[in-house]
Order: sequence, then C-alpha cells, then structure tokens
Amino acid sequence: MSLSEAKKQMLMPAESADLLLDAQAATGHIIDPTNNQKLTVDEACARGVVDIRDRDRLLATEAAAVGYKDPSTTRPLSVFEAMKKGIIDRKTGLRLLQAQDAVGGILDPNLRKMSFTEAKNLKIMSSDSADMLLVAQAATGYIIDPKTNQKLTVKEACARGVVNKEEESNLYAAEAAVIGYREPNTGQLLAAGQAVKKALIDKDTALRILQAQESVGGILDPVLSIFLPKDIAKDRKLIDDDLYRALSQCPECYLDPDTQQSTSYVSLKKKCKVDPSTGLLLLPEPKKPLTVQGLRGQVSVFDLVDAKLLDQSDMDQLSKGRLTRQDIEDRLGLYLKGSTCIAGVYDEDNDKVVPLYQAMNDGLLQSRPTLELLEAQAASGFIVDPVNNLFLTVSDAYSKRLFGPELKDNLLAAERAVTGYKLPGTEKVISLFQAIARGLVEKGHGIRLLEAQMASGGIIDPECSHRIDVNVAYKRGYLNEEMNRILTNKGENTKGFLDPNTEENLTYLELKKRCITDTKTGLILLPITSKKNQESSMKNTMRKRRVVIVDPETNKEMTVREAYDKGYIDYATFLELSQQECEWEEITITAPDGTERLVIIDRKTGMQYDINELLEKGLIHQSVLDQYRSQIITLTEFADIINNKTKPKSSSSLSTSRPSAVSATSSVTASSASSLGLSLETSSTLRKSEASSSSSSSVTSRPLSPTLAKMTTTQTTTVTERSSRISSVTQDSPDSHKHISSVSFTLASPVESVAEQEPVGAIFDTDSVEKISITEALNRGLLDSITAHRLLEAQACTGGIVNPTNGSRLSIQEASRLGIINDDMATKLKPAQKAYFGFEDVKTRKKMSAAQAMKEMWLPYEAGQRFLEYQSVTGGLYDPEMGCRRSMEDALKMGWLDGRAAQKLQDPKCHAKNLTCPKSKLKISYKEALDNCLLEESTGVKMLQASFMSSRGISSPYNASSAPGSTTGSRSGSRQGSRRGSLDLGSPSSSLTTRYNHTSFTTFTSTR
Repeated sequence: MSLSEAKKQMLMPAESADLLLDAQAATGHIIDPTNNQKLTVDEACARGVVDIRDRDRLLATEAAAVGYKDPSTTRPLSVFEAMKKGIIDRKTGLRLLQAQDAVGGILDPNLRKMSFTEAKNLKIMSSDSADMLLVAQAATGYIIDPKTNQKLTVKEACARGVVNKEEESNLYAAEAAVIGYREPNTGQLLAAGQAVKKALIDKDTALRILQAQESVGGILDPVLSIFLPKDIAKDRKLIDDDLYRALSQCPECYLDPDTQQSTSYVSLKKKCKVDPSTGLLLLPEPKKPLTVQGLRGQVSVFDLVDAKLLDQSDMDQLSKGRLTRQDIEDRLGLYLKGSTCIAGVYDEDNDKVVPLYQAMNDGLLQSRPTLELLEAQAASGFIVDPVNNLFLTVSDAYSKRLFGPELKDNLLAAERAVTGYKLPGTEKVISLFQAIARGLVEKGHGIRLLEAQMASGGIIDPECSHRIDVNVAYKRGYLNEEMNRILTNKGENTKGFLDPNTEENLTYLELKKRCITDTKTGLILLPITSKKNQESSMKNTMRKRRVVIVDPETNKEMTVREAYDKGYIDYATFLELSQQECEWEEITITAPDGTERLVIIDRKTGMQYDINELLEKGLIHQSVLDQYRSQIITLTEFADIINNKTKPKSSSSLSTSRPSAVSATSSVTASSASSLGLSLETSSTLRKSEASSSSSSSVTSRPLSPTLAKMTTTQTTTVTERSSRISSVTQDSPDSHKHISSVSFTLASPVESVAEQEPVGAIFDTDSVEKISITEALNRGLLDSITAHRLLEAQACTGGIVNPTNGSRLSIQEASRLGIINDDMATKLKPAQKAYFGFEDVKTRKKMSAAQAMKEMWLPYEAGQRFLEYQSVTGGLYDPEMGCRRSMEDALKMGWLDGRAAQKLQDPKCHAKNLTCPKSKLKISYKEALDNCLLEESTGVKMLQASFMSSRGISSPYNASSAPGSTTGSRSGSRQGSRRGSLDLGSPSSSLTTRYNHTSFTTFTSTR
C-alpha cells in the first residue's frame, strides 16, 4: 500500500509518513506501489495516491526537483540556491538534499527532462526534428514520457498530453509498423518493409522507421511481435534487397536538432546521455538557435524552416557562416516586419502626404472609412506614420497622436489579429481565423481584417510573430478552404472598404490597386482626387453600377429604359435608376480651328450624339440645351429627351403617353383605369403649422391588373403627425365586393426619455396590411438576413424573444419550439441571450453584464457594442446579477464603461447604422428603427414598417424569389407579376388597395 494509505490506517505515524512522502516528492515523483507508477504530485492527488489535504505541502517539496521560482529571474533554483536566497530554511533544505543524494544524486532543475513535443512547443527543437524522433519512438513500440519514465501507446500519449493532438494521425501511422500494416485485399499484417512494396508507405518513411527499429534491436515482425536481425528479416522477406542495401549504408534520414544537418538515428543515439535514475537515453538540449526580429518579438530560424520560409540549404549556409542574421531579415523583410498596407492619404489639392486620422480631421475622409483603414493597418502589423515613414504598434502610435482616443479600443482590438486572441479560460493563443470560428470576433469584421492581412503580405501567425503562406496557414489551422474562397472570390462579403473618391465598396486589394506609391518612402498612399477633378467627374457622371430589372411575365432581364417603356416603372424611378447607372458622359471636343463641339456618349452602347448637329437639324431646341446648361435638367434627362427625339417612329409610339422630361407636374391617367371598369377619385391635402403656405398635388394612378381591380375595397386612412394631417380616399367600383376594412394610425411625438421600452417585436407588412414575425418577414423577402438577425439579437439581449401574437417574452429555446425562430437562429442568438442572463465568471461564479464581458474579452467588441446599444436605447444597460437596468452614471461608477464609451452610447448619432430599413432600404441605427415603429395598443408590440417596394421608389434589394411559396419576382401568395397595393406611411399621401374578405378594425400607435 502507499504511504498515504498506511497513514490513514494508522499503520505508521503520520509524521513519519509525511516525511517519507516529502522525500519522494523531492526526488521527482510520488510512487504508486500498487500500479508501480511514478506520478507527479498533481497526478497522485487526482488518483487518490495521496490525500488532497497534503497537496500544497507536497507541491512546495516537489520544487526541490523541478526548481524554486526566483522572484528576480525566470531561472529555476536548486535546493542549495533556494537555501542561500532564504526561500527555504536550512533544516528543510538539508533534509531534501539528503533524500536526493540517497537515490542517485543532487538534482539540478535547470537540467530537467522534457519530451520532444514539449521541446518543440518551447521552440527548443525544430518541428521537423521533433516529429521525426516521435515517429521513431512510435515505430519501435511506444511513446516515452521521460518525466515519468513511462512507455505509452499513441492513444495514451495523446490522452495524457505527452504529444499534441495534431500529431496523432502521423503517430498512428508510425505505430502501424509495430502492430502491422493491414493489406487492403487480404487483411494480412505487413511489416514496414513489406508495406513499401504495397505502396502503403513511401520508401523514405520506411527507411526512417527501419533504421530506428534496427538501432533498438532489429527489424520488427508485427506477426511475431519480435525484433529480428537484418539478415533474418531479409530471409523472412520482411525487407527486400533494395532496403537491405540502403540500411547497410546507414542513410542520413534524420535531422540533428543542433545543426539541422541530416544525420542517422545511430549518430543521434551516440550524442545522448544516460539518465542515471531511469536509464533513458536523453539528447542534450540543443544550442539556442539564431533568432531574427519578427513583427512583435524574436523569431527562431527553426520557426522559419517550419514555415517553409527557409530551407535546409539555408541552414547549412547559416552553420558555415555564409548566411547572417541580417541577410535573413533582408530577404524575409515582408514576412518578418514589413507591411504593404495603405499607409496614408495623398492630398492632390495641396500636394502633400497626410496620415489617415489627420485626413479625417481635414475633411478628406469620412470617419467610418478612416477607422476601417486604420484597423487594416493595425491588423497587418503596424500603424503607419506616412510622413516620417515609421511603423508603430497601436500604443506607440497613440502616444505619437496618430489617432484620437475614440479609436484606441477599436485599434487595440484589431491589433490582436497580430498578437493573438486568448481562448477564454485558458492561456492558449489563437489566430484571427480561429477567433472568428469560435465567435470571439464577428465574422464580417474578421473577414475584413483577414483580407487586409492577406493583401498586405500574408496571414500572420500570432505565436511565431511572422507572416506565413496560405498553404502553411492551412496546415496550422489558421485558414481553411472555405474562408480562402470567401477572401479570394471578391464577392460582396469582402467588399468592406470604401473608395472616398467614387464611394464604391471595394475589397482591400482593389482599393490598393487605386493607390499610388510614394517615391520617397515606397509607402502606398490613397490619392484623394482634387475638388476640380471631382467636379469634372460629377459633371461627366461616370457609370458606377448596372441596374437590372426582371420582367415578371417572362422572367427576362430588362434595361431601365425597357422597364420604363413597358410601364413597369414611372418616370421618376426611371430617372433615379438611370442616374445610378451613370451611363451618360459629356465631352467637349476642340477642333484645330478652335471651334468646340459638345458630344454626349452613351457609355453603355457606345452611341454618341453631336449636340451641335442636333441643333442644326432641329431635332432639339436651344431652350432644352439652355435648361441643361443652367442645371434645370440633369444630363440623364437631357439625354432622354435626345433619345426620344432621335428614336425611330415605329418605337416612338411606346412612349407617347409618357410625361415630358421637363414636365414639373403629373396628372391622373384616367383612361387606363376606366378601361378596367374602375373609377378613381383621389384627393390629398397637406397642411403644416411650421409653414404658413399650403400646397396641393395631383397623384398619378398606375394601371391595375384586372384581377386586382375586381378585388378593390373601400379604404379610409387617416394619418396625424404632430400638426400635419393627410387624408386619402379611394372609392370602389359598383361591382366590387361589399366588405369594408378600416385601419386607423395615430403618429404621436416620440417620448424624450423612457424608463424602459420594448424592442422591435414584429414587422408590419404595409403591402398586405398585417403584422408578421421577423422570421416570416425574412422568409417573405421583406428583411435581409443580417437585419433580421440583429432585430432578434436586440430582443434576446433585452429580455427575450418577443411573441408577436401577445407581446410576451420567451427564451430562445421556447421561441424555437413555438416556431417563432428556427434552430439555426437559436444557435446564433445564444451570445445575445447571455447579454441578458449574464456571462458566468469562471473564477467568482458571478454573472457578468455584456459591458463586463467585453472588458474581460469574453464577448467580441462588435457584438458587444451592438448589445450595449440595444440595451441603452430600450432603458439602460442590464445588470444580470441584480436583475435590473443601469443608467450610464451607474455604469460609469461601477467601472463597466469609461467616459468615452458611455458618451458614445448616450448619443444616438454615434450608434452604428447596421440595420437596413425594410421600408426605405436605407441604413439605419436601432434607435431609428424604434422611432419608426408602430405600436399595437392591444399587445404593446412594436412593429417596424416594411414594404417590398421601397418608399423611395426602388424595389427591395432582397431576393424575394427565394422566399417560400413565392413565384418569380413576386410576393408570396400573389399572382405572377402582380403586386398588392402598398401603404406608405412615410409619404405625404397614400392610396391603399388591399384584399380582405372580412371586416376588421385595428388600432396602431406609432412611436414616431
């Protein structure tokens, strides 16, 4: 039995047992006599070999073997050194030294034993050397743990952490040399030499395995489980003549950890020393390898070999003195300390180089693009001072005032893409990609940083502090094929950077291609086009995008012009979409005689119009040109007039009923309505107390399909907004159904301060005039997935998912069970729910708020900032420990926030516009979404208005055709190509046409 067990059974005095246990710990191991195992103190406590109450005393004694900590240095101290420094008393020290001397000698903790894996992890040995030696161990029977003198199978070694998990598959393959490679067809067990002939392993691997086996006793026969001499192995056909000859020549198929030169396994064994206490052969610790300066610290040349940045010939040159540290740093400058990120801005007007933050203050850049470019710098290694050509850490750059305090937290967070992210609850450092995969970094933000890294030199390995190539990043788990595909496809997901000159969204690489190189420093600068050039560019209206409209009848694409000619869009929409396409350009041509000709070119078709020639032919009038010159009409309108005038007569009839390009008003087209048997009378009156004048306008009624016309019902809509009053009445035809639906909306002034208010709980579909859940709105194509997710996030982090039927709050699990959200959403909403229920501190077991979780790095910054904004605008930050809301003053006093963060949360103007309004299709903040809501008085549910057609006259950008039950280009449940009437509460007047087969009365109150 163990000493501890003897003490418990009172077979020996407790004091004697304790002294003997101390002696065991001081010599390196606690002995388990039952299983004949040597254990560390922690292992012995875990297995019950010693009493857990003795743990602290034995750990203090174990320091005699592993070393005492020196407060002034990191070097471990021996017992004698600890006595001299007064860390232990003389009596204790002599007792421990006596125990060590009795079992083989005084231990020097600086000559500690370690496994090959530990040596590799501590950068003492190169990965290639360590991996080869581990394979040799596995191929000769067992993985050896030199600390416990135990021989372990690969499975046991992985379970105990003697080898890394990523090494497991290679070591299992090597272990097959002991248990036998299985022949695929017959199931016969094969030795390593036989496996080569069956192409199960390659010849080089076989030679390494066979050489290691021969050095420990002979070629291993897996069937007999014995080592056989080489000659007998040849006779038994375990090896063939070719392998026999190769082994006889003692090939150098291993790497010397000291020199990185090729060597044989026998030569490595000759370098070993025998451990007197265990008899194990131990390689001496390799000399400290040469290091070079990396992105943040020193980088071992072994790391560079592992990363395939240096090869074996370079190591040979290094050992011979033909290659120096400076040579390596010069050759691998981009990988070690360089960055080809966008360093600053070139101001064309003033012909000077400007740092990014200064450019923002000078009005050359907007705040958001500035932050994105600075984050790209930080994530690529350094903040760049383009004026002085300096590469600085974020802290150093802040001290030199290269950016303001409001950006510091964002840039420190982005810099962790270089230094690494700590896995919560551990000391393990993980890469940016791994942090994205684990949800520590929001995916969209992480992709932007990764793309910036790749475009400025390569993925950064935070552990080794240098860049690596993509194939090495794959191997180390810092990238996968899916992420690489996202980063290289140049889709909308990676277009996270704004060109300040054209306001186009681009990838970082595309933006770099538009940059220039500073001839003095070689830095990459983003040119800001001079104001004159910008005006010229605006005048020429260069095309930025292509607008495509799908014909709902034929499912074919149409141009904007074709859609207008066929009556799918009105003239105002036609002009707006044409301007977005920017297909027209004005050019002035000067002839040799000095005369000038004005030409406009359709950049899409290459067609051009000579304005002088058109005037001479009388196709256009001088007054139209004057209107264009005086900017009464735009270039697009001017071009449209010319296009109509020069169009062949056969096609001109299509547009005869269209309003004039310069017409200021539109009138009702009664003929199209009457042809369907529908009588329309529309009146609209607008009064505003803010202005003394009043105005009235006529409304253009679009033709309705016969099916929809027959279903027209009487609608009365009254909208009151402060002192404004709008009314619209549509009378039905005599043959329409006699069912009446009345809807009344009252828009009240927003309350300035609310103690606690509900989040957006549902969507109000203004097309079908009904309340629907957020998930249903997503399915119908009224919401994009990001906006839907964030609206649900806001619910989860402020008390639970809203049941749109009755306004009750549910957990994400219950909401998923009821079908309010799907399972995929439920998984993604867990962090948001934790922002309400609290993040549990692993040490104190207390519940942390979202703000505290952000400070402890348990919650990614972007997600956390969203949760804080949602909570702040609905009544205050939530304290999960106390179960109440906290004001900003409370949050500041409790240390949750600093002054700047609190100020940002208090000012709604600083809130991120990360939602897409489902009605206007514009970017809005969550506060703006709340302000735009209707309130259902019976349930208290806040409803965000949504429409398939933008209130600004532009179709929804969301793909409605993917919605369940929808037909091509049409809404769910509607006839192909037809649309139900829409209610626009944001416009001065609205005509409402919808389908009802019952009478309903519903009252909504807007929070606006």
